Order: sequence, then C-alpha cells, then structure tokens
Amino acid sequence: MTRVAIVDDDPLILDAWRLALRDRYDVVTFRNPLEAERFFEHERIDVALLDLQMPGRDGLALLRAIKRVQPDAEVVIVTGHGSIAIAIEATRAGAHDFVLKPVEDPEALVLRIERVLERRRLAADNAALRTAVSALGPERTLIGDSEPMQRLRALIERVADSPAPVLIVGESGTGKELVSRALHAHSNRSKRPFVPVNCAAIADDLIDNELFGHERGAFTGASTAHKGLFEAAHGGVLFLDEIGDVPPSTQVRLLRALQEGEVRPVGATTSRTVDVRVVAATNVDLARAMDEGRFRRDLFFRLSTFRLELPPLRARGDDVLQLADRLMQRAAARAERPARRLGDEVIAALRAYPWPGNVRELGNVIEYAVTLCDGEVIEPIHLPSHVLVAPAAPVGDGGLLDDLVYKTARERFERRYLRELMQASQANLSEAARRSGVDRSNLRRLLRRHGLDTTGAPVGTPEPVDELD
Repeated sequence: MTRVAIVDDDPLILDAWRLALRDRYDVVTFRNPLEAERFFEHERIDVALLDLQMPGRDGLALLRAIKRVQPDAEVVIVTGHGSIAIAIEATRAGAHDFVLKPVEDPEALVLRIERVLERRRLAADNAALRTAVSALGPERTLIGDSEPMQRLRALIERVADSPAPVLIVGESGTGKELVSRALHAHSNRSKRPFVPVNCAAIADDLIDNELFGHERGAFTGASTAHKGLFEAAHGGVLFLDEIGDVPPSTQVRLLRALQEGEVRPVGATTSRTVDVRVVAATNVDLARAMDEGRFRRDLFFRLSTFRLELPPLRARGDDVLQLADRLMQRAAARAERPARRLGDEVIAALRAYPWPGNVRELGNVIEYAVTLCDGEVIEPIHLPSHVLVAPAAPVGDGGLLDDLVYKTARERFERRYLRELMQASQANLSEAARRSGVDRSNLRRLLRRHGLDTTGAPVGTPEPVDELD
C-alpha cells in the first residue's frame, strides 16, 4: 500500500487524519519531528503531511531533511498560519502542495493526496518512457577509455564549435554517425537541427531533389515546392553519410553549397542562403576514388578541413566490454527484459574476436545473445558460432601468422571470413549483412574486392589493396 506519513504536534489532528486515511493507505504518525526524521532515514514513504510549526523542528526543515534522503517522496505542508511567502519557500524546498488548517472535510484531504500520487505516477511513467525512447533511439555517447577514443574525444571538443566541414573516415560499423552526433551535441549548434542522410540509399536521379529541394512545376508531378535537406538543417548540422557514393553531378552542387553557403532548388532561378555545417563520412578509399575520377579533388579538400579517423573495434582493447555492457542494457530495455551480464568465457571470446563489422556487428551479436539468454548470465551457447574463434594455427601450418605482416594477415582473415559467412548465409546477401553487421553495399564491395561471389566462391581477380581502408 501507499505509505503516508503525518507529522503534527496535535494528537487530536493525528488521530482524526489516521482514521480518515487508514482504509486507503498505510498510515504512520509522529508528534515528534526529530523522531520522524530518524524514521525517514531508514523507512520508505510515498507522501508526507507536515505541520509547518512544531516544537524542536519546523515543517520546512523536516521537508528539506526528507528530500535529502528520499528525493522522490512527495510532501504536503499543512499549517494554520499560511502566507504567500511561506508557500513560495515551501515550493522551492520541494513541497508539492500547501494545505490550510482546519481541514474539515476528510475527502478533500484524500483528494489532495491522490493528486500528489498521480503526479508521482506520471513522473515514473515519464522516466520509463525516456528510458524506452533512449533504448529505441540513436546512441549519443562515445563509449570507451582506450587511447584512440581518448584522442578522438579530445579532437571532437577542439573542433566542435568551428563552422568548418568535417570528414569522418573509418571502416563500416565504427560509429561515424555517432561521432557526427557528438560533434553536434558539443557545438554551439546543439539547439539547432541535426539532419542525417545516407547518400548511398538515395537513387542518383533523386539525390539533388533531396538535398537541394525543388520548386513547384520543376518536373512532372512537382505540384508543390519541396524544401531540401540543406534548408531543413539551416542553423544546424547536415550529416552526409557515404559521401563517396554521391554522383559527380551532385558533387559539383555540393561544392558550391560549401563554398558559397547557397543552394539552388531544382527548377529555381535564384539561390538561397543557408547556414549549415556539413559533416561527411565514408568508408570508401577517397584517394583511390579521386585517382579513378569518381570523386572531385576540390570537393575532397573542401570537406576535409578537419579529418577524424575512427579506430576499428579490434584496435580499442577492452572498449569492447564497455560497449557490450551498454548494448546489453539497450537490448534488454527494448525487449522489456532484465539486464544480463557476461560470463567469463564470453568475455574472453569478445576480446579474441577481430570484429570485422566493428561496433555494428557487436550490436547484432549482443542482440542475438540477449534474445536467446533466459538466465542472468550470457554464456558461449548464446553467441553466434562465428564469434567463438578457434585459436590461431601455429606458424607454418597455413594459419594467419604464416605472414607476420599485419595487412596480409588481415586480408587473409577477411577473405576466409567472407567465404564462410556467405556459405553459412546460403548466398543470401541480406542475411549475411544482418549476421555480420556490415550493410549490403559495403558487404558487396568487400566481396568484390576479395574476388568472391555471393556463394563465397572465387570469381575473377581480387581488386588490389594499396592500403588499409
């Protein structure tokens, strides 16, 4: 039952209120405010009715003592000597209501308590809703204490307030959008819009319309004007993910928008001024794309005023365990299940696995494990089989260490991983993307680079690899 504490030095009032409330609530009463304060230090209460003027300790002092040890408890101040000044002071100290004596109608007192309890229930519901929204929404905190992450956080703080463009590079799944959101959150634009767009997900003939908008009548079917994403992000940040996949014609318009701070909607005769900080991201090797004529050099230099390189998960040490813990909390909240903890063997497996899909793959693995685990501890049986990596073969036995050059070992592992992944996924690219945490376009690019088809079988000649991308 809801526990209501009544503190008043008048025994007649205590008896009357106890009789009026005891059928609905668990009622405790105190004539001595110091005795009540000691009780509040050890026993939970939901609502306290406090007389304002009592010998030894007044109601405001007792109110502050309650809020110090039980900040969620609701307090109603009751007095026969009310004033606006006292009511304001009580409210500032944390009181939710202010009642004047004499309280002749017990039902009126019950109504006051019910209002207080409803407020408490709403606050609890709001807190639960915020937790659920947080679990379903994008993560905004950079997790990890490794040296690469400490350097990255320091650089974000240094460049956050600059209006200059930022280019974020890193392997697929390393958290490029998360870093862009961190830049926005730490900047003087944090109260303004953050507009993300995946350039690779928009068809080439539609991307100009999405970014720059169009005027009414600009083309067949354009019955109304459409505001583009640059204008939607005015005053804030426009995050252009997969910038390496933008077609050359759009690259020209992007360059002008960055240089002049202006955009011209499709079909318009005049340009519009926009104040937008552009943050772009890619896992494409832009140096190779420029050499092959697929990406403009002038746009590259304009975008890369600041360049942030994200470390792969395999280079971040025990960050993987911190990330796994956060991801478990979010997965459990989404599934409305209790949080789990990692068993020792699982911890060892997570440390040993090289995470080619980086944090995105880790998220998929944790979601898989939380779903399968019915107990409190995640064990190896709850992990996907490919995460339980066997020990490396000895040198000279066809293992990864036959060639101690890291780049060669990594390429050998990636090729074997992709071959086994596609075989386990029965040549289904979507299923392989889901299991690996690598999106379809990047997975297809990896297969092509290693000369494999969707069955994992060799086809053609692998593309040369000049550097780690």
